Amino acid sequence: MRILHVLSERGYSGGEEQLARLLEHLAEAGHESILVLNPGARFEGTCKDLGLPVHIARMRNDADVIAIARLRKLFKVLHPDLIHFACSRGHKLGAFAAKLTKNAPPTVVTRRMDYPLGRSRFRRWLYGTAVDGVVAVSEGVRREVLAIGVPESHVRCIHDGVDDERFLGLQRSPLRQQTRQELGCGIQHPDETTVIGLTTASLHRRKGQDVLLDALCQLGQETDAFQELRLVWLFAGDGPERAALEARATTLGLCRPESEEPRVCVRFLGSVRPVDPLLAAADVFCLPSRKEGLGVALLEAMAAGIAVVGSAVGGMLEVIEHERSGLLVPVEDVQGIARSIARLLSADERRQLGDAARDRVREHFTIERMCRESEAYYREISSA
Repeated sequence: MRILHVLSERGYSGGEEQLARLLEHLAEAGHESILVLNPGARFEGTCKDLGLPVHIARMRNDADVIAIARLRKLFKVLHPDLIHFACSRGHKLGAFAAKLTKNAPPTVVTRRMDYPLGRSRFRRWLYGTAVDGVVAVSEGVRREVLAIGVPESHVRCIHDGVDDERFLGLQRSPLRQQTRQELGCGIQHPDETTVIGLTTASLHRRKGQDVLLDALCQLGQETDAFQELRLVWLFAGDGPERAALEARATTLGLCRPESEEPRVCVRFLGSVRPVDPLLAAADVFCLPSRKEGLGVALLEAMAAGIAVVGSAVGGMLEVIEHERSGLLVPVEDVQGIARSIARLLSADERRQLGDAARDRVREHFTIERMCRESEAYYREISSA
């Protein structure tokens, strides 16, 4: 089967690893994948590494009629058996191009966000009539698509997955102590008295890092929670909220020199790739999102055996079994996050929840399972 994947984002990050692994799987299964990308797309390097052909088509905005004409021409010339829209803009433009193409092949779109779509006729057409199938990365995302009137049979939930073998054993590897020393953790303070918290997410309001900062400030004021412990929280990621978050952390007294011996301090590391060293070094992970389709960063932390705290929203409700494989707190619940992190200052609690988190991912959220289910759905759509 020849599959054409349309991706407009230049700096594609949501599901980048998942798409790359899916393309690998499809190639190994004997399928031919072709990519259509915007000029300067970062994902072009991934395609080059995988040896996949790339066609460049400028897609300036969601109403770029010239881009629709370009895509229509490619659809006619390349004769794919299936077209996969891998992002929102590619979906909007590609859907029009496909509908204007005579004898166009079946089309499928991946929906990653759990934002309400709005019950407009255009949205219902875009996810219903305009495509032959929708892949939702969680049941939470699937519900939002169904809410606009798309038939249930039209939307398939295929949970994102991660490479559990990649993260297995990180916590026990030499990388753990090496990274902690490079970060300055475990030198001035013995390793067993320094707890490292981690959040890997883009710095956008929807990710809720501001709520986590407030929780860390509250936690730092509770002397009974710490005894001899010290908590260092690492924020790995970049985005439009970085300056505001750094200013907030400073105002809250969380960005102080180590010489002042604060119980809780935070560091903003910027974008870090790969995140493996940080996952090796961390003891606790928190994703306090206001909205979350599924949370690949959460899955990665769980696969590494880290005890996790997440917002009870979107796909995270499907990933974390509260009190078994992690802790869930209501959205924007500062006190709830503070209590959960305080609980995980206990090494025994961290170990128990971390082990269960790792097992949860290995059983339900592997990249292999995601790829198999995606390939099966592609076959189903193309043969319908």
